[in-house]
Amino acid sequence: MARKPRPKQSDLPLSPIETQQRALLAEQEKIIAEIERKKRQIEEAPKIAEQNAKRRREEIVRRASRTDARFGSPGALLDPRHVYEGNVGAVVRSRKLRKHRRQGMWTFFVLCAILVGVLFWVYYTVLKPL
Repeated sequence: MARKPRPKQSDLPLSPIETQQRALLAEQEKIIAEIERKKRQIEEAPKIAEQNAKRRREEIVRRASRTDARFGSPGALLDPRHVYEGNVGAVVRSRKLRKHRRQGMWTFFVLCAILVGVLFWVYYTVLKPL
């Protein structure tokens, strides 16, 4: 008697439990791959953040060192507290503070008043008696 050849394991129809197990294994592999990808991303995050910060600093320095042809153009806004870090190639013009401008205006007013007083004194002492 001849024996019937047995069908291979892969040729047999899968039971619902085996199908579910294979689906769960495939999903587990996807999740493990996702976890590994996230771990690598977490490990690389500080390096990427440092690179971004360095790129931003270089961009700020590049913009600050740029000289514009127009006078007084706000091409690169500088912090007046850090005058020496700004535009290295150009002459540094520091903006006077409001207090200094007001003090200058008062000084000018007082000097003008003194000049007017001296002119009146000269007029009444020298020119009026003639």
